[in-house]
Amino acid sequence: MDGATLGLLEGLLVFGGVLGFGVWQLVSVRRSLARDRRRQAAAADAKDDRDPGPDAEAGPPP
Repeated sequence: MDGATLGLLEGLLVFGGVLGFGVWQLVSVRRSLARDRRRQAAAADAKDDRDPGPDAEAGPPP
């Protein structure tokens, strides 16, 4: 193989590695964000079940 072919092959391997790492990170971040949103929604649902909030009727004023 000549130098140009080896240079092209090395460039493709480096670019492919960088591109693969970037895609992996993008998928990882999206998965983490979705997991956090699910946890927040579950926590909000649990809080709604426990806490009636300030608009709920608490009986007559003192």
